[in-house]
Amino acid sequence: MDNLSFGDLLSSIKGVALVAIFFGGSIFVHELGHFLAARKRGLKIERFSIGFGPRLFGWTGKDGVDYRVSIIPLGGYVALPQLAEMEGIEGASSEEAEKLPKISYADKMIVSVMGAVFNVIFAFALACILWVIGMPVAEGSASTVIGYVPEQVVTSSGHLAELGLGNTVPGPGFKAGLRSGDKVLAIDDNVVTNFNQISEAVMLGNRKDSQSNPTATFRIERDGKELEIVVHPARVELNAQSGDRVRVAGIQPRTDVIIGQPTKDSPAEKAGLQAKDRVLSIDGIPLNNTIEFRELLRKGGAKPRTLLVEREGGVSTKVIITPQVNTTVNPVSIIAYEGKDKNKTRHSLIILPVTRDLLTKDQAAVRDQLMVLGISPEDATLAEPLKIGTIIDKVDGRAEIIAVSSLDDLEKAGAGPARDLTLFWKRANGDTGNVTLHNAQVRRGKPVEHAQIGTFFVSKPELAYRNPWETCSGIVKSTFTTLGRLFDRGSDIQVKQLASVISITKTYYNLSEDIRRVLWFTVLINLNLAVLNLLPIPVLDGGHMLIATIQRYTKGVLGNKAVIILQYTFMGLLLSLMAYIILHDVRRCSGDSERQLKQQLLERHVYKTQDFSPTKK
Repeated sequence: MDNLSFGDLLSSIKGVALVAIFFGGSIFVHELGHFLAARKRGLKIERFSIGFGPRLFGWTGKDGVDYRVSIIPLGGYVALPQLAEMEGIEGASSEEAEKLPKISYADKMIVSVMGAVFNVIFAFALACILWVIGMPVAEGSASTVIGYVPEQVVTSSGHLAELGLGNTVPGPGFKAGLRSGDKVLAIDDNVVTNFNQISEAVMLGNRKDSQSNPTATFRIERDGKELEIVVHPARVELNAQSGDRVRVAGIQPRTDVIIGQPTKDSPAEKAGLQAKDRVLSIDGIPLNNTIEFRELLRKGGAKPRTLLVEREGGVSTKVIITPQVNTTVNPVSIIAYEGKDKNKTRHSLIILPVTRDLLTKDQAAVRDQLMVLGISPEDATLAEPLKIGTIIDKVDGRAEIIAVSSLDDLEKAGAGPARDLTLFWKRANGDTGNVTLHNAQVRRGKPVEHAQIGTFFVSKPELAYRNPWETCSGIVKSTFTTLGRLFDRGSDIQVKQLASVISITKTYYNLSEDIRRVLWFTVLINLNLAVLNLLPIPVLDGGHMLIATIQRYTKGVLGNKAVIILQYTFMGLLLSLMAYIILHDVRRCSGDSERQLKQQLLERHVYKTQDFSPTKK
C-alpha cells in the first residue's frame, strides 16, 4: 500500500480505527495486568486510564474505580496511591496515600511487573495464531542465500536513479567479494537463519575500522567451504526530510525468475516465452534473482541470449531471445548549478514538462508548464522555493526575461557557457518568487538505456510458520540491541529514528490489507511495551520496582518528597523525548509524502510505456 501523508493520516478513519483497536488494545492489556494484580493483592484502585491528562470520557464502576479515556494518547495508567506518589502525572488522589495501609515489597514488585507480563502473554498468544495460519513474507526471505549483489548502490535521491541522477557508491557486498549463491551463516559472530536477520544485523551493526568506516564480518558458505568476508556497509538515506540513514550491505535474497504474460509483438512473445515460465539461466549463468536477470540483460545489450527455461510439469527447454534496447523515460532538463556551501557542491535541478491533459486538478493551467521534480543531491538552501511540484514560469535570458513552457524554451534561454541564472516560479496557491542559481548550465537529461524483453515478472507468495518462541525471542533480542545501539558511538542508530504514535498509526494503516501482518506488528508492539516499561526509569514500571527495592534495602535514602521530585523530573524528560521523536516523525511523514509525489510524477510524466508494435513504414 502507498505511504500515507501526515494530513491523510490524521483524517483516515481506517488508520485511527486500527490504532484504537490494536495499539489501544495493547495498552489496555498492559494496564489490565496492573489492575488485576492490584485487585488480587487488595490495593486501593482509583483510576483505570487509557491515555494521560484530562478525562475525555468514561464512567465510575460499582467498585468505585474511575474508568476513563484521557486526552493524551501516549500510554495509560492505573492510579494506585499505595504503590507510588504519581499526582503530577496521574492527577490528584481522592485520599491521602499516608492514610491508606502500607503495602508489602512483594505487592509493589508483583503489581509493577504484571503489566509487562500481560503484554508478553498477549504477544505470545498472537504469535501462536501466526504459527498456525502462517505469516506472509517476501520471497526468498526465509533463507539466507544471496540472490543478487549489485555493483552500485543508490545512497540518496533513489527516485532519480532511473534518470541516471541518483547518488551511488560501489556496492559494499560486491566490492568485498560477496556473490550470488553465497549462503550467509553469521554476521559479526551472530548466527542468522533468514534474510531479515541479515538486513537487521547489518543495520544494527556497531563495528568500525581504523578509519571509522562501518564494517560487518560475513561468515558464508560457498562451494562447500566456509569463508569470512569483511564488508564495509554503505549509509543509505531513507528519508530526505528526517535525515534517517541506515547501514546496508547491498545484497538481495534469492528469488525465482518467473515470467508474466508477454506483451504482444515483444521479444519475449517472439521468442516463445510463456506465462509462468521459470528462467533458470542466461548464457549458462545460473539465475538467483529477478533484478540480477535484468542487469545481465542490460549488460548484454541487443544481442541474442540463450535462456534455459523450466515450464509447468518440470520440462526444461532452451529459448533464444534478442532484447530491445531503449530508454524507459521521457526527456527532462537538468540545470547544473553551484551550491552555496563552502565546498561549492554541484547540484542538479531536474525539470520535467507537464502537459495540460496530465495536470492534476489543483494545477489547472491554460498551457503546458515546466515543473520541478527534485534536486540531486538535496540542497537545503533551495528546498522550500524549489520544492517538488513548483512551476518554473520564466527565466532571465541574456537580454530579457523569457516565458518558458517547454524544455526547448528552457534550454534556449539557458544556452551558452555557465552563468548565474534566475528562475521565476509560481504555485497553484498563488505564491510566486524567484531564485538565482550560480554558475548554472542547462542540458537535456540522458537517461540510462535498458534492455527490454516485454514482460513483467511474477513474485511467488511465501508463508513463514515460525514457532512463537522464535518469534518473540527474536523481537525481544532486537529491541535490546536497538536500545543498546542508541548509546553506542559505533552505531548509526539514533534516538530520532524511534517510532512515535504517528509511525505506529501509519504502519497499522499500511499493513491493514492483511490481518496477519497486523497481528505480527501487534506482537512487536506488545513486546516493545513490555521491554520499555521494565527499564529502571522513574515513572515507568521498572522505575517503580527500582525505587521499591532501594527503599527496602536502605533507610531514608528515598523519602516521599524525593520520589515525587524524581517522578516530576523524569516525566518532564520523558515528555520532552516523546516530543522530539514526534517532531521527527512529522518530518518523516513529510518526506514520505514528498517521495510518494515524486513517484507519482515519474509514473505520470516521465516513465514511458514500451511499444513493441512493428514500425510503420
